[in-house]
Amino acid sequence: MASTNNNSEASDSASDIDLHMSCTCGFCTPKPTLRESICCTEITRIDEKRTSYQKELPCITEHPGFQSVCLDIYVLETAYYQYRSQYGELQKTIEQRNRYTAYRQLVRWCWGYLGKSVRVPLPSCAVTKIHHSFSSEEYQGFRDPE
Repeated sequence: MASTNNNSEASDSASDIDLHMSCTCGFCTPKPTLRESICCTEITRIDEKRTSYQKELPCITEHPGFQSVCLDIYVLETAYYQYRSQYGELQKTIEQRNRYTAYRQLVRWCWGYLGKSVRVPLPSCAVTKIHHSFSSEEYQGFRDPE
């Protein structure tokens, strides 16, 4: 999905987000915008990954691959080295770098390569799990490139 800049998202009210939040996995939390307040079962590529596992899983964060691909610090370190060789050093804390790399890993795992400046919203459940694993006070949520 190509990125779009929709100013109406910035004015989403908490009640609108709560009404839209149709979580069926049981792990989502409302996010600052409607675009971010989406369940893993609502995103086709992520839902396909969730349902491809041999047993029924309520949430993508329960998939064993999610732990390995998105939360394992050694995998994230290796993925970051690849990122750094292509794009340069990220001037961020370890937590911020791991969180950023984990989001990229989730996209790579579910979509493959998207291309430069192509963004997709990630499910609330996955963002919450990654954020709790690599928390920092500077978290700003999903941002489209300007």
